[in-house]
Amino acid sequence: MRLQHNKVNLIVAVTCMVCFMGGCAKAPDAELAAAKQAIQAAKDAEADVFMSKNYANLEKAMEMVETEIARQKTKFVMMRKYKNVTEMLEKTLSLANELTAEAPKIKADMVKMLKENLGLVDGMLQATGKDIKRHSRGQSKAVIDELKGYLAEADSAAARAKANFDTGNVMGAKDEFGEVQAYINKITGILKPKEKE
Repeated sequence: MRLQHNKVNLIVAVTCMVCFMGGCAKAPDAELAAAKQAIQAAKDAEADVFMSKNYANLEKAMEMVETEIARQKTKFVMMRKYKNVTEMLEKTLSLANELTAEAPKIKADMVKMLKENLGLVDGMLQATGKDIKRHSRGQSKAVIDELKGYLAEADSAAARAKANFDTGNVMGAKDEFGEVQAYINKITGILKPKEKE
């Protein structure tokens, strides 16, 4: 009986020693908190808006980390391994810091480009209107109406782009300016064959 009691004590002692020495069974809570804080900083820097694909990858990486932590916690304490999780957290933290640094630069470049383009948009629309008038001879009424409709849509999109830009909605302004360009391209595509004749 005493021999069996000693075996139990030995097993308990070895288990405690392995748990004490192998601190790898502890989840990397501090690293997780730091990564989450860095992701929030990236979002505050508008990386989710101006670097949306990279930010989505960042969120996926964090989901993978949390899934792996949850999986490790289901294991017996001595069988838990957080080395991969810690490495993933380091990469996630690094990426989040990069996005936090880069997003404001990308936003500033976009604001500059939009400001320049929106300053030129009225001239573009006027020139396009003149092109329509110049090439209206020989065009059917239906084609002229279509061209004028596209020009009106481009003008409306330009007004929305300017309004969005003035209120600080940079991405909205970018999208609306893209619409202006799309309508002008449609007009140019219709007029181009006529110009070659």
